[in-house]
Amino acid sequence: MNHNEAGDLINISLKSIALSRFDTNREYPYVISPFSRMYLITEGEGWIILNDKKIALEPNYLYLIPSFTPCSYFFTKNLEHYYVHFSTSLLNGLNIYNLYDINHKVKSCHLDQHLFSRLLNINPDLELPHPDPDIYQTKLWLNKENSYSSPALSIESRGIMEQLLSRFIISDNHGFSNATARYNIQPILAYIQENLKEAIQIETLANMSCLSKDHFTRVFKSIVLTTPSDYIISKRIEKAKFLLLTTDLPLKKIFEETGFKSLPYFSRIFKKHTQMTPLAYRRMGI
Repeated sequence: MNHNEAGDLINISLKSIALSRFDTNREYPYVISPFSRMYLITEGEGWIILNDKKIALEPNYLYLIPSFTPCSYFFTKNLEHYYVHFSTSLLNGLNIYNLYDINHKVKSCHLDQHLFSRLLNINPDLELPHPDPDIYQTKLWLNKENSYSSPALSIESRGIMEQLLSRFIISDNHGFSNATARYNIQPILAYIQENLKEAIQIETLANMSCLSKDHFTRVFKSIVLTTPSDYIISKRIEKAKFLLLTTDLPLKKIFEETGFKSLPYFSRIFKKHTQMTPLAYRRMGI
């Protein structure tokens, strides 16, 4: 898959947008969302803690927090910002953040401010129901679909979102695109995504690539930077996170839907990857 194909296959869905100002200092620790979040600071200051790194919030800068990435927010009084919540998908639920290296903070240009303003003008009723994630991030809000009054507005909104998202992309991640095409990895990643509920055999994946199991494992790790087994687990955890935050499915149903062998095994692996039990993680979205 080359860069042109990747751009054509990225789907972006807008969830919320507004221009907001804080009248008091606000603090929102350890927020997890199934949606990516983008911000343009217009006035004031603050900071976020992302991947254990403190990042200053400054006027005329753009910020991106990928989906399922824990982030703590600290906003000072009179901080004003545009915010956008959105989802991205690439070929059967694959993750754009695995495909490209990204910046989390970039200097905005004059056009960016016009794009945010235009996006808000054509989507005037998508403000969050409350500034506190503990209040607004309910399953009712998480599952609410955005509907457009015309195809033109849908196309324009998606185009603006793609343009804004492009500001954060640094480069192709370690030659990912070219290497996936050379070794036929892209259909394998899609196969994994579509069959997370089932037992996935490494031999099956190797056969799809016309390689021996050992050779396939080495090639896969050189491209994806993790073993096939670890990649499968990571995608199962990602799906489990989404189900925990957006549904009321019991844990038994979730571990079955994500291909884990038992509830104790699911709970142990989930905690290993998130440092939280599944129930504790679910409470983050209540």
